[in-house]
Amino acid sequence: MKKYFLVFVFLFFTSFSSYSQDFAKFSIAGGPIFGWYVPSVSDLNSEITKIGLPEFSKSGFFAVGGGGFIDVPIVKGLRIGGVGVGFSQLQNAGLESAGFQNVVKTAKFSYKMGGLSVEYVHKISSSFDYSLGGIIGIGSIDLSISQFSKDLQNWNIGGIGPDTLRSNSYNSFDYSKTLYTVQPQVGIGYQMTSFLYLKLNAGYVFTVSGNWKLNDVLEVSNIPSGIKADGLNVNLGFNVGLFVK
Repeated sequence: MKKYFLVFVFLFFTSFSSYSQDFAKFSIAGGPIFGWYVPSVSDLNSEITKIGLPEFSKSGFFAVGGGGFIDVPIVKGLRIGGVGVGFSQLQNAGLESAGFQNVVKTAKFSYKMGGLSVEYVHKISSSFDYSLGGIIGIGSIDLSISQFSKDLQNWNIGGIGPDTLRSNSYNSFDYSKTLYTVQPQVGIGYQMTSFLYLKLNAGYVFTVSGNWKLNDVLEVSNIPSGIKADGLNVNLGFNVGLFVK
């Protein structure tokens, strides 16, 4: 019996050692992310042009953020991480426009998200790999619209009071809603140096959201359903960390 037990132990550790060599390498890293988001802005542009503002870019928005990850050696190819990213763009009219002699109007469209990423990573070579996975997160979309008098260009601290609000009026409306996001994505990774890993991802953002609110208090209805953050996303991450092969 002892003989069979020793043979079993030997085979167990031999197979474990052999299998462990197939484990994904251990790594822990993180750094900045730079991306390009291309949500549909047709409904948004239709609304802001009604008040004389120029359209937001149809080709997309530059996004910045950061993230990190850890390769889990126990499950071959499993990578778990976190990411936070967002973008904003401001449009204005009236600063140089003859059509807005006394008024400046602005609209700012913003998106931000933070979430958990889960990927399966497969090595192509010693330097390259590809991944399949996605991100589950929570965030918000914001639309801020303001209008104010050009008289405010002249500094007059003594003029800020109830008796001058009519002549130096300022109106601001901040609409926002919470988003729950799912983003399936594919990626290509490149181990540039022993401590620097580049990761290019491409995916599509799907969102489920609640109601729009004004100043986080008053629920607002009839805002076009097409004003949302769903769309294509491409980003490049620069990850610095520990990579054990």
